[in-house]
Amino acid sequence: MSDLQLSLLVIGVLVVGGVFAYNRWQELKLRRRGDAAFGSRHEDVLLRAGAPAEAPPPHGAPEGGEEPPAVARHAVEHTIGGDEAPAAPAGAAPPAAAAESSGQRVLDEAVDCIVGIDLPTAVVGTELLRQAEALAHVGLTRPIHWEGFDGGAGAWEGPLASKRYARARVGLQLTSRSGPATAADIGAFFEGTQEVALALGAELDLPDPQEALARAVELDRLCAEFDVQIGLNVIADAGATFPGTKIRALAESAGMQYGKDGRYHRLGDGGAEHFGLANLEPMPFHAETMRGLATQGVTVILDVPRAPGTAATFRAFVEFARKAEQALGGTLVDDNRKPIDQPALDSIAMQLDAIQKTMASRGVAAGSPLALRLFA
Repeated sequence: MSDLQLSLLVIGVLVVGGVFAYNRWQELKLRRRGDAAFGSRHEDVLLRAGAPAEAPPPHGAPEGGEEPPAVARHAVEHTIGGDEAPAAPAGAAPPAAAAESSGQRVLDEAVDCIVGIDLPTAVVGTELLRQAEALAHVGLTRPIHWEGFDGGAGAWEGPLASKRYARARVGLQLTSRSGPATAADIGAFFEGTQEVALALGAELDLPDPQEALARAVELDRLCAEFDVQIGLNVIADAGATFPGTKIRALAESAGMQYGKDGRYHRLGDGGAEHFGLANLEPMPFHAETMRGLATQGVTVILDVPRAPGTAATFRAFVEFARKAEQALGGTLVDDNRKPIDQPALDSIAMQLDAIQKTMASRGVAAGSPLALRLFA
């Protein structure tokens, strides 16, 4: 073996050894940071002495107390990990988004548990999107969003494939209609991001998991104040029914789309739902059986936090309910099957206006992208 070959061999061994040592150092450092984040220096709010605290209900669950006249709070379908959840209507966002590629900022410190990622060298957006895809398949069921920092604009954005980013961050949404994130959700999220950091050779900025858990519970309580659905029912005369073909024609003439949740939805720009149409009977609508369906009534639904917070939205909701009454030949009633008059509708409009103003004052405007995330 010549001196040149021997020198190249030694250099190769040193390079391989250096890479191995660097990766090992990164792994140990990430483990130490993970241990520090989940160590016992913080009180575990789930394991306090005495009887366990009563868990708050998901903010999609109805609250106690009397309902105002002519207002119905309808059960809300939940997306729960491990269960088969009803699919979202056409145009709605999936429950867990792997990455944002529109260039729009998504993450919000008020509603997301955000992990910062400092990259040793700038990476192209396609690599961030690839890591996002990997993180989306590690069993996390909560909505997750990614962003990269655009140094030129000085702003965070959804990672674009063609750009390079030296800093990135990923956030776990702290609540939705399935309820607040749990300690297990946050722990799985941190473990997944540590795997991403190892793959990228990056350093993480991990938030306090106990503080994130407390924020999730508090945010869920706040959202419960606004999670209201108003329902106006159209019922058939005694002994009569509405044929499914008429219901489908009514929905389609109003530009509504059938959703896999068994309802028809009137969507606006950006995915906000102006109102929906559901079966008054327990069975949801099924596209393939509408021809043979016969039901005693339908419900026109205004999902308050997801609908645009304008007077025009409520007017369109009422106008469609009146149109359904005429087209189907039924009677417009409240949940007590009492006919609804104009004073009752005016009362509902006043209550709705108060809710929407309160939502706006809390930074969660009805029908906004943030509201669509929280009330999904």
